[in-house]
Amino acid sequence: MEPYIADLLGISAPPDLPFGELWLGTHHAARALVRAKGARLTLDELIRRHPEQVLGKRTLAAGFDDLPFLLKILASGQPLSIQAHPDKALAGELHARDPKNYPDANHKPEIAIALTPFAALCGFRPAPAIRADLHRHAELAPLLAGLPDNGDWLRAAYRRLFTVDEAQVRAAGTALATKLAKHDERTPEDACFLRLWNHFPEDRGTFSAFFLNVLDLQPGEALFQAPNEPHAYLEGVAVECMANSNNVVRAGCTGKFIDRDVLLAMLTYREGAPDIMRGEALPHGRSYIPPVPEFAIELLDLPAGQPVELASDGLISILLVLAGTCTLQPAGQASLTARRGSSWLWPAALPSATLVCQSETGRVVRARPNL
Repeated sequence: MEPYIADLLGISAPPDLPFGELWLGTHHAARALVRAKGARLTLDELIRRHPEQVLGKRTLAAGFDDLPFLLKILASGQPLSIQAHPDKALAGELHARDPKNYPDANHKPEIAIALTPFAALCGFRPAPAIRADLHRHAELAPLLAGLPDNGDWLRAAYRRLFTVDEAQVRAAGTALATKLAKHDERTPEDACFLRLWNHFPEDRGTFSAFFLNVLDLQPGEALFQAPNEPHAYLEGVAVECMANSNNVVRAGCTGKFIDRDVLLAMLTYREGAPDIMRGEALPHGRSYIPPVPEFAIELLDLPAGQPVELASDGLISILLVLAGTCTLQPAGQASLTARRGSSWLWPAALPSATLVCQSETGRVVRARPNL
């Protein structure tokens, strides 16, 4: 079975080559190419040549002179890093100080909409629940001994995990993993820790399984990640959309650059389960509207042969076909046909279009500014 993204694009994945992310946007790390009238140019170059026609007056008036969002498909077969994304002020500081590891000066709020069952860690659990789990496992006691019993316990405990001696991490994690492997009945936090430890043995980030909310999203459910909130995506396929940034501050469970001091200082340490977004009903699908101006997402399910009228509202859109073969009929122009895995740029100057799935039920993702 091909990886999801390779299958979506209709290509064969070379052995041992990960197909983890598909990007559609103008970020300099992977600029999208636009094909129009036989010519090919990068999307950012097209915007520079025709800013008002492509982005639209409203987008420009909101202060965006480039595509404000980055649309992705994320396909994770194993856990990804413990991480958070900086707000704008911190992003500017990090980029100025370390442009190699922080490649732009923008913040990175993001949404992940599950296309398959999707597992994640997100946000801190209530401190009493964390403490109860930690006390349940005597193996963890040496890591957290002597912490203040006050309102700052969560901050102090999470910092301790990322600063304690490596030998203590190795001893505590090995002992706990050995114990848990012998028991079939495990809490979600126990199972998550064991899963992380098996992928990243001796990594202190694995203990985040007891600190962060363990979530299992069903298709159509979504998580919004505000800046400075800890999270990790564990497994599954999702549509991601975010501000036009690739800034990630990592603390563990990765072979990539780790910046623990920055991450520990930036986190909000807000406690409680995150809101699960299920979207607002549309005539043919659902819309996901986060509390940021850069992006909103529509997940459109199209009955075969039934025309669906869409409007641009004077905003740029990117559409990606996830299922079926679809036709886009702009008003007064020739129709465009795209199979699964194809994407369209819908410029703001085009006021309306009709979308039709030809021979089977289709699914299309549409991303545009949230203005």
